[in-house]
Amino acid sequence: MRTIIIGDIHGCYHHFISLLKKINYKKKKDRLILMGDLMDRGPWSHEMLMLAVRWRRENPDRFFMIRGNHEQMIVEQDKSLERQLIWHCVGKGTTIRSFRHHRDRMENYIPWILKHMPISLVDPDFQCVHASIENEDVNKNSLDLLVKDHSWSKKNLYQGKLTIIGHTPLDEPTYYDGSGNPGIYLDYHQWKPLPKTGAICIDTGCVYGNKLTAMIIEDGKYCLEMVPGTCYFDGSSENYIKYVKKVCHLPETIQAFCDKI
Repeated sequence: MRTIIIGDIHGCYHHFISLLKKINYKKKKDRLILMGDLMDRGPWSHEMLMLAVRWRRENPDRFFMIRGNHEQMIVEQDKSLERQLIWHCVGKGTTIRSFRHHRDRMENYIPWILKHMPISLVDPDFQCVHASIENEDVNKNSLDLLVKDHSWSKKNLYQGKLTIIGHTPLDEPTYYDGSGNPGIYLDYHQWKPLPKTGAICIDTGCVYGNKLTAMIIEDGKYCLEMVPGTCYFDGSSENYIKYVKKVCHLPETIQAFCDKI
């Protein structure tokens, strides 16, 4: 069985579908893990969340998500004015527009997020958290470190069980081996032995125009694949439609593809 882990999507729904097509994802055979931050910034947040809700319902043993800081902001939105302002600055507006277009409200899905998007996922060979990790035992790290921190992983001091992270957009997928040195860029399209320790960041800034990355794990090895991203910081859907026509090369409708895999 392949395990496929995909970095921060941020409403880039069509990029996500295009990446699944590229790696020949099979819903009934592969295990799929999303690293959180499904919404905000990109303009198709509602479509992305609804797909996740449906796939989680249909395939609960093979489809998983962990919670990112943007899902956490939805959960915490009523706690303080400061948190509301921060969320507006990092892309809440595009999500509001996406949900309003479908006459829906993101607040309706807070219970679902709390139930189906845990802070971590632990596998015998690796574990996943959204942002960063200091102690190998996930439960011994603060919520802010696991979900929101940008700085600790870049220090490259973590030497515990291999942990897959996202959250901090990088030019390339990067391996942090715990040496304190700069992280090591990882190559795409090559099968390599899966490290036992350290951290691998697979957030490659799709919504900023870089790329969306998938990490495929099978039989103790991993391979990285990607599709080009598009910058949607203004939340406009016009460039998105151009991307779908020129890059995704989808011969059938998105819905038909989702139903088929």
